[in-house]
Amino acid sequence: MPPRWKQKKKLRKVIPFLCLLLLSGACCYLLPQFLEVNRLPTDLRLAPGEEFHLALRQPFRFYLPAKRPDGIIGFNGAEVLEKGSSGYCSAVTVRAEKEGVSFLDLRFMGVTIRRVNLEFVRMPRVVPGGHAIGVLSAEEGVVVVGHFPVRDEEGRECWPAREAGIRIGDLIVAINDHPLRRIDEVDFLLQNLAAQGKPLTLTIIRGGARRKIPVSPVKRQEGAEGEKPLYLLGLYVEDPAAGVGTLTYFRPETGRFGGLGHRVLGFGNRPLPLGQGKIVAARITGINQGNRGEPGEKIGIFSGREDVIGDIRANTELGIFGILKRELKNPYYPLAIPVATTFEVTTGPAEIMTVISGREIRRFAIEIQRVYRQKTLRDKGLVIRVTDPVLLAEAGGIVQGMSGSPIIQNGKMVGAVTHVFVNDPTRGYGVFAEWMLQMEETVWAGEKKAS
Repeated sequence: MPPRWKQKKKLRKVIPFLCLLLLSGACCYLLPQFLEVNRLPTDLRLAPGEEFHLALRQPFRFYLPAKRPDGIIGFNGAEVLEKGSSGYCSAVTVRAEKEGVSFLDLRFMGVTIRRVNLEFVRMPRVVPGGHAIGVLSAEEGVVVVGHFPVRDEEGRECWPAREAGIRIGDLIVAINDHPLRRIDEVDFLLQNLAAQGKPLTLTIIRGGARRKIPVSPVKRQEGAEGEKPLYLLGLYVEDPAAGVGTLTYFRPETGRFGGLGHRVLGFGNRPLPLGQGKIVAARITGINQGNRGEPGEKIGIFSGREDVIGDIRANTELGIFGILKRELKNPYYPLAIPVATTFEVTTGPAEIMTVISGREIRRFAIEIQRVYRQKTLRDKGLVIRVTDPVLLAEAGGIVQGMSGSPIIQNGKMVGAVTHVFVNDPTRGYGVFAEWMLQMEETVWAGEKKAS
């Protein structure tokens, strides 16, 4: 038998190892639950009748208040914690049948580590879109998207338009009362009118108000002596046609609409001012198929003023929002359908609606491959894959211009297509429909406050 001091020495070596082993085991046991708890949102909206279930293992517990809506039931094994009784439980089933509010406290060893506020609300009903739309920042003129410095004949740096008071987002509709309809008219008018040696008068629209601002162009000698000089205003401008996209939904009772599912960007990836923007009916004339590393695109045409179907009120990170000027219809969903809460969306089969030729809305099969349980409003909550053989054959999958195509699952609108995977055009991202509806509410609340 070894001496006692040798036994103690061996024990001193074994104990730290055992402690480390126990700590590792505790981490392996607790970490997955900590991650699961952290993934839960602080605010959860559920439709009446929608079921939500959670289960935890010791030392995690739920705490339920006695005053809570019918349908929130706690369980400890076979023991049920009914309404009217408060206490701890290891599992909770939520299936409220009426509108109301409540909360779930998630506790670790008796200490609250997260509170989930529950709101039971009947989700809005909308008519899915799928219509091909052109986005115009305005019906006329050109949009100011940036300034740049220019040097005069003496080498001095000047910012003529900026110093005159022209701002980014201004809509220039005329130069010396000559109306602007296309971007290529800007340089023609500038060079010919500035040669008269007088300041130009730019008619702009800002904040819905029309005003005239005098600007002195800078003369610069570009070529050899004797050649015509070049006149500059120090402005970057863009055509008001921002491209083709897809309408996501509209509300027939109010005419409000949402589309695209992401922000419209202009020069330098800046958000394009769309406070006076319009959506117009577009006709798809062709599709450039997407390939790995090279996204495809819809080729669409629209004539502008004659095809205006709505006014844009906001250009947000979750899409454009506004109000329709004329009635629209969806051939597959003539009546409004419910919007799904984010927790109703599941992986599996779904469909999108979009236009790939002319103005005909068509349905195509997809698969929702991943659902991100987001806590805040973001534009990439879903990963989708096109499975429809027709769409794969004709477009190669998701292409630019499909942004905003509504995603339908189990008879509810769950989201909209937003982005394509550059290296795999059969797959892309989608935004939750619930997030778009919340953004719409924010937009119109801001409109109401401003008025």
